[in-house]
Amino acid sequence: MAVTVVTENIAAQLDLLVDLRRYFRYAAIDTEFSGFIRPTPPYASEEDRYADVKYNVDRMKLIQLGITLFDENGSTPWQGCCWQFNFSDFDPLVHPSSPKSLELLRRSGHDLEGNRRNGINGDKWSNVLRNKLFDRRYGSIYVTFHGLYDVAYVIKLITGGAPLPPTLREFIAAARRVFGALYDIKYIAKYCDGLSGREFGLTSLAQELVVEQDGNPHQAAYDSLSISRVFNEMNRRYNIGGNERFVSVLYGLENSCTESKKRYQRGTMAYLPNYVGQYGFQAHSGIPPSPMFVFLPQVGPLLHQAHGVPSSPESQQQQNTLSCHGYVSGMGNVKVRR
Repeated sequence: MAVTVVTENIAAQLDLLVDLRRYFRYAAIDTEFSGFIRPTPPYASEEDRYADVKYNVDRMKLIQLGITLFDENGSTPWQGCCWQFNFSDFDPLVHPSSPKSLELLRRSGHDLEGNRRNGINGDKWSNVLRNKLFDRRYGSIYVTFHGLYDVAYVIKLITGGAPLPPTLREFIAAARRVFGALYDIKYIAKYCDGLSGREFGLTSLAQELVVEQDGNPHQAAYDSLSISRVFNEMNRRYNIGGNERFVSVLYGLENSCTESKKRYQRGTMAYLPNYVGQYGFQAHSGIPPSPMFVFLPQVGPLLHQAHGVPSSPESQQQQNTLSCHGYVSGMGNVKVRR
């Protein structure tokens, strides 16, 4: 069953997630948001596609973040467990949105007005969320489905609502600093026997692989749970885990991500120091510079615990404030990834 996280219980749930991440190294993520105000043509260049992502994400608000933790065997802390963080930042009467997307979210069980009353203030909690969910010290391996917008909204969330990086190359650098090792299973499906050459949404891919699905589609927690199960089934059938070809390549940005990996392997990858200084990932977290893309580590229990991680915004008063899904394939203004 999904754990709904709001202002009242966020501190306790984040502490629980920190404890569990020592034993469950994989994290499937999904986001829900209010559609698109600038759709992307299906054959846009990757630079144009990212320009549309930036245009949309900079102007819109995250509604829900879903997370499922699991280990290398596909086991979760308990049967069907997943978390969904409901945010209060989106006001359907004020902020840009797609009416069809809002209708879809409401039909899927989203209480947008309830989120305004009880949800999490993303700007207030951004630094804590970054430290507890997306700090590289935990060595987590992240899994997405069609994850470009998911990655973009997470970057916006943990940088306190700052605009996304101005260029595609800087965005890939930011994604590397936040996530390290990342899988996008929609991209990986293109290289799996029986799946290649076919276009799948998350639901249809789960059905094709005969993977059990719980809850409602378009609820971020249950979608992240489905992502974790699909990944594990693909790993069982196709042994995708640890295959460097699939690491940190986002569907819709395949060429740019792959070229970035090649540049790193040739030893010519620039670290974009101005960007790092502006957005503060390295300086704030204390994480030393790391390669643009990392190879998957040996999966097993972590040998250390996180220290000095604040448990609430109030505990950050003495700290520096951090300054600072994928592509829309001709679907108009409706968020459709299923």
